Amino acid sequence: MARLIATVVATCAILGLGAGSYARTKVREEPLDPAKGAKLASRIPCDGVTNPEDQVKLVSTFSAGTVEREFRINVYEDKYCRRMDLGFKCLQEGKALWKEEWSVDNSHPQGETGFYGLASCAEPSSAGAGAVQGRSGELVSKDPPQIVLSGWYREPGPDPKRPWKQAVLKKLDSRWETYEFTDPAGGTAQIEITRR
Repeated sequence: MARLIATVVATCAILGLGAGSYARTKVREEPLDPAKGAKLASRIPCDGVTNPEDQVKLVSTFSAGTVEREFRINVYEDKYCRRMDLGFKCLQEGKALWKEEWSVDNSHPQGETGFYGLASCAEPSSAGAGAVQGRSGELVSKDPPQIVLSGWYREPGPDPKRPWKQAVLKKLDSRWETYEFTDPAGGTAQIEITRR
């Protein structure tokens, strides 16, 4: 019995140290403000039966500079599985959050091309009362998802835990859907969205 208690205490101590270490090394950031970003939406209407995606091509370019910059695409989820998603059961559900689904940073200043599928319908857990049963028997939402493109920067410095800050995106006049932001040091980041 004493051996069991010692094992339990040792396990708790190791888990506590691991959690404390994670909390100390985790990079902080401001919470996402959708008003500073650009709302993205699929051009394909949600039919409530299937969930087609509008494929978009994202081409980013970053000016030279010392400030870290990145673009992110976040999707709002009012319920998500925080721990142990078994497919049929979630052991610990979380609260509402903006889930990061795509990002590109200025480690490739010459530009990087990426692709992203803009869903036409929200996930059933995020739809609440807007979810209906589809042909396959699974819940399908009739509401469009909340998708936001945002720009972020992190000022230079020796502290590895310096926070990420959200910048205000500005839509540019161009043939394509183009957004830009400027960091406090004057560096710019630009992303061009081409719809197929």
